[in-house]
Amino acid sequence: MKRLPSRFYDFLRLFQSRLSLRIVFWIFLSIAVIETILLVPSVERRKQEVLARIVEVSSGKMNWIFATYPEATGAELLEHTRQLYANPMLRMIVGGAVYKPNGNLVGTFGEPPVMTFVEAQRESRIYLQGQGGDRYEVAWKTPQADGEHAIVIRHNAEIMRSEIYAYILRILGLVFIISAFVTLVMLITLGPLVITPILTLRRDLLRAGEDVRHDQLMPGFGSSTIKRRDELGEVITAFQRMFAQICQAISERKQAEKELLQANQQMEQYIQQASRVTTAAAEVEKGIFQPESLTEIALRNDELGQLARVFQRMASEVKQRETQLKQQIADLKIEIDQHRREQEVAQVVQSGYFKELQQEVDQMNLDEFWS
Repeated sequence: MKRLPSRFYDFLRLFQSRLSLRIVFWIFLSIAVIETILLVPSVERRKQEVLARIVEVSSGKMNWIFATYPEATGAELLEHTRQLYANPMLRMIVGGAVYKPNGNLVGTFGEPPVMTFVEAQRESRIYLQGQGGDRYEVAWKTPQADGEHAIVIRHNAEIMRSEIYAYILRILGLVFIISAFVTLVMLITLGPLVITPILTLRRDLLRAGEDVRHDQLMPGFGSSTIKRRDELGEVITAFQRMFAQICQAISERKQAEKELLQANQQMEQYIQQASRVTTAAAEVEKGIFQPESLTEIALRNDELGQLARVFQRMASEVKQRETQLKQQIADLKIEIDQHRREQEVAQVVQSGYFKELQQEVDQMNLDEFWS
């Protein structure tokens, strides 16, 4: 019981589908056009049937007259046909005329026919339409004793229009019923075969667009359950393949962005560490460099790490040499000071005054001096 409203709702959705409405409209229109084309000869055939029914009785009566009065003259034929006109059972006969073999008119009764003797000789049949009503004139030829006479009977064909109109209405109603039935069947058939898969694919396309826009690739589309071996199945397969390619491209893009971010971070770290090496060079120049500041950079296995290690070693050697130079300068200064004192002592010793003092000391008796 619960599935019935759902199916009814799905059926009503078909009337909201523009594609299904277009398809069934053209199907309905095609059937209507074909039936209309076939209606023209059908109406003409129906017209001939009605005319044949109109003259059926009069034709039988005329054949009876020809068979009963084979030797009748033209005047007698006129009288016999006038009796048919007077018969209330033959109200469809509204007039007539009889022609002699030479074409002269024997006489007329009722409404005079418009058919000429030449047309009557060919046993023509003329359908006439007018404001006073439709008429149908039929001609017969009969060999009599005084020659071949021509008889024209004028029939009332007013029933023709009502019969044709009723026939056309019946045919149009039948065409409408057939077209509506075929259209409804096609609409119901198009639902599961075309419309529902297309609507499902449209929902999947909208969902795929939202997933791509929000960067949330979630598999499992509704159209993945549709297995078909036709053009619509190929479209669904192409959509699934395209979405898989999009997912792969997005995954590759994310991986590339991740690698690019890591490369940027590494580059930023590289630039910072290169700047640290440059700062270390300035610190060496100022004499405040600490080799430990480049320890982290020296652990790298690239050119910057090698440069930091060389720089540490170079700075250490420079510091060591500076220390040695300072020590050598200090030693050299001591030597210079000692040499200078020796020179000063030598100058004092070699002076004349020092020599005189030394001679006096040598001549002096130290015991006497201290006693």
